[in-house]
Amino acid sequence: MLKEAALWLRDKGIDYWQDWLDPPSLFTDWIKQGFDGNQFYLVQMSEQVIGCFRLQWQDPMFWGEQEDDAGYIHSLTISRKHAGQGIGAEVLRSIEAHCRENKKTFLRLDCGAGVKGLRRYYEALCFKPVGEVAVEGERLTLYEKAIS
Repeated sequence: MLKEAALWLRDKGIDYWQDWLDPPSLFTDWIKQGFDGNQFYLVQMSEQVIGCFRLQWQDPMFWGEQEDDAGYIHSLTISRKHAGQGIGAEVLRSIEAHCRENKKTFLRLDCGAGVKGLRRYYEALCFKPVGEVAVEGERLTLYEKAIS
């Protein structure tokens, strides 16, 4: 699914997530760590997997050390076959509820600084830009949403 999303972005002329097409060892290790830590979740509809995301309780790689309690979302993707149906927003609401149940006060994510459509999407869902960071040469905008 991550490769499918990367191909779709590339076809639209958007240089984002292209590492998923031929991931360097950093991303391969990152995925393995996520699976080993039970941090990857699958999104299902009618017993069919249609999406995935990673949810962490700490994210020093992108956010550094933080003192507050937050959930950190990565690699949220929904199959292109199900795009435009509001499923991503529904998944984000479910993640928010899960984080709230786990006493988290913020929901955080990052997004390519130059990916304007995706940034508008998150901002429409009440995520606020709170900074920028560069990871592996890519400029990312950091977003958070208060959920307490």
